[in-house]
Amino acid sequence: MVSTFDRETLLDLIVNAIPLAMMAFFIAVFALFNPFGSDPASTAIQFAIVVLTFGGLFVLTYYSGKAISNAEEELEAEPAEFAEPEAAAANPDENAEYAELDDGSD
Repeated sequence: MVSTFDRETLLDLIVNAIPLAMMAFFIAVFALFNPFGSDPASTAIQFAIVVLTFGGLFVLTYYSGKAISNAEEELEAEPAEFAEPEAAAANPDENAEYAELDDGSD
């Protein structure tokens, strides 16, 4: 089974785990105990607010994870332009404007 998200992507998305856990806790508490009375309208509104917010954050977390994963894959697939020092030395005209700033007295 191939995982959609790698470890780094999951670490990026862990910030949404706490709000999701809190909302799941409140959904369970509201389902088990009725803290706001037995009015069906207020109960429906309360569940709608928490469940829709939970669902929205869950969907947003999933799609942002996919976007992060796809962006990381694209970056890994592209050749690294700035990673190799030979590439900068091959074209000295690009670094000419910075040469006058460096007097070599480090």
